[in-house]
Amino acid sequence: MLNCIAKLTRRFSSEEKGSATIEAVVWLPMFFLFLVVAADASFIFFGQNQAYRAVQDANRQWSVGRLATTADVQTAVETALAGIAPNASASSAVDLTGVITTTVTIPASALVAVGVVTALTNSNVYATSSHLQEYF
Repeated sequence: MLNCIAKLTRRFSSEEKGSATIEAVVWLPMFFLFLVVAADASFIFFGQNQAYRAVQDANRQWSVGRLATTADVQTAVETALAGIAPNASASSAVDLTGVITTTVTIPASALVAVGVVTALTNSNVYATSSHLQEYF
C-alpha cells in the first residue's frame, strides 16, 4: 500500500499537464487589472485633452469678439464639456493687457470607466489656456 502511494506521488509530481492553466489563473487577473488601469488613465488623459480643446475654443471666441464676457466664456466651456463631465467648473479672468486665462477643473472620477485605482479617481484634472484679445 505504501509503495502504491509513493508511486502515485512520484507520478503526480512529474506530470506536466495543466501547468499552463495554473500559470494563466495566476497571471490573467494581474494582466486584466493592468489593462483596466491603463484604460482608466487613457480616459483621464482624453478628458483632459477635450477640456483643453474646449478652453482654447472659448478663449478664441472671446478673443475675436464672439463672446462678450468672462461669464460667457465659462458657460461656453462648461456647455462644451457637459457630455463628458457634467460637474466641470470653469473660471476665466482678463488681465490689463487683454489676455484671457481660463481654467477648467474636472473631478477625475467623472472621466474614468472603472475607477479601480483610487489614486486616479480622488484627484482633479485641470486644463488652462491663455489667449490674447485680437480686437479692441
